[in-house]
Amino acid sequence: MGDDCNPQLAAIRESGARKGGEATIEDPGHVENLRWQTRPAPLTPEENALADALQTIFADGVYELDGIVERLDRMKIAPPSGASAWTEQTFRAELRRLADLTRGS
Repeated sequence: MGDDCNPQLAAIRESGARKGGEATIEDPGHVENLRWQTRPAPLTPEENALADALQTIFADGVYELDGIVERLDRMKIAPPSGASAWTEQTFRAELRRLADLTRGS
């Protein structure tokens, strides 16, 4: 998996362990700070494209939800599977899904 995610997150989820359990408590003398602490896996190409597009959109000063989804469609960023276009609902659902990945939900 390399340095672009925290491989321990996936292993902890698969084991059913909870955060703070015996398998996840850090030994302060042997802590390796991981670059991507909250990523259980590398980003997919679609997730990378969305992240890059959002950086561009925000850099252009677009912060309102309707403007964000309009720009995503104009930039031809693939909407989540099953959706024909970005809408406020699909954008919110996708951000919720991505947040759940980092929380292990």
